[in-house]
Amino acid sequence: MLKIVKAEEKHIPDICKLWVEFMEYTVDIEPIPWFEKEHLRPAMQDPNSLILVASDGDKTVGYAYALIMEPLTVETRGKYGNIHDLFVARDCRRRGVGEQLYKAMLKWFCARDIERVELHIISRNRLASSFWRKQGFTDFEQKMFRRI
Repeated sequence: MLKIVKAEEKHIPDICKLWVEFMEYTVDIEPIPWFEKEHLRPAMQDPNSLILVASDGDKTVGYAYALIMEPLTVETRGKYGNIHDLFVARDCRRRGVGEQLYKAMLKWFCARDIERVELHIISRNRLASSFWRKQGFTDFEQKMFRRI
């Protein structure tokens, strides 16, 4: 039976393994920069961030990282939620795990009076794009890059 819980110290090794799988999944789409284990501990302690894990029995099958962002001084949209990561192990996809993680993040955002949630995806990641559109997200801005 699947359950969603707030991540604890004991979950760090499993989250790191999932992150590696996440990076391997996206490497053909677009390489993503580093991820440090030490990043998780401060985020778990920060009242403006939330790290969740999805477990099926003793196995961690997914994780999510959400945070509340303060706008830059030139922005007028006020503070907002940001979904930094949401990843589900390959053999557990299409079972509602991602949707449950997302709903738990939304609940957390709503409890903190957050009315806007943003996220970034790699534009060629069709799986992520499809998932987030299904959750009601739509295009907001386009970020471009060029290698030189």
